[in-house]
Amino acid sequence: MVLEAGYPNTTGFRKVTKATIMVKKKEGMSDADFIKHYNEHHARRAAPVLQKHNIISYTLTYHLQRDRTIMQDIMKGKAQLMDYDAICTFVFPDYMSFARFLYDKEGKALGGDHDNFMDESQMKMMVGDEYVIIEDGRIVG
Repeated sequence: MVLEAGYPNTTGFRKVTKATIMVKKKEGMSDADFIKHYNEHHARRAAPVLQKHNIISYTLTYHLQRDRTIMQDIMKGKAQLMDYDAICTFVFPDYMSFARFLYDKEGKALGGDHDNFMDESQMKMMVGDEYVIIEDGRIVG
């Protein structure tokens, strides 16, 4: 099994393992409470565990009522928006680093916090490499 990042014999890929996780907030939780818990509690606890496993970046993107309203206004009510409240993105140098994080006992313990702010049954994941077209405002390659 190949655990290196990137696709063989290709150019333009970052040669990273990027995990994108779609998250739905816990039923009845306000947008403000969701952001506060995710940013100030969960993500802060995750950061040192991720660093231990060579994380390159860890970001959270929110897609809450404010964002949905703005996009529907921009798209004149025709935006086909995903039914998720946040995207959690991890970028690791390779699959093995990501796997080590997933199986780390401290990393696994973070899952116990999920019930406090998300509906884990709705979580979806996509993992792969990233093809870069524009970076820092400039066309790559």
